[in-house]
Amino acid sequence: MRVIRLLLVDDESRYVETLSKRLTARGLYVEGVHSGKEAVAVLENRPFDVVLLDVRMPGMDGIETLREIKKIQPLVQVVLLSG
Repeated sequence: MRVIRLLLVDDESRYVETLSKRLTARGLYVEGVHSGKEAVAVLENRPFDVVLLDVRMPGMDGIETLREIKKIQPLVQVVLLSG
């Protein structure tokens, strides 16, 4: 069975750390970043199956980030998170 590759994007570092640990413990490969720009940079270099993306972030918000993600990896599944 192939490991699911998940990118977690949220500006709250404690949330990213906690959720990353929990999902990794369940067998997923998780990378966490803290901004839309970081997410785009990571996705330009590595494939992911799923992106968990916060809608409200400073700078590049989740909707703008989603647009860029779909240009880079159009088939990646994106789950938008809102407070």
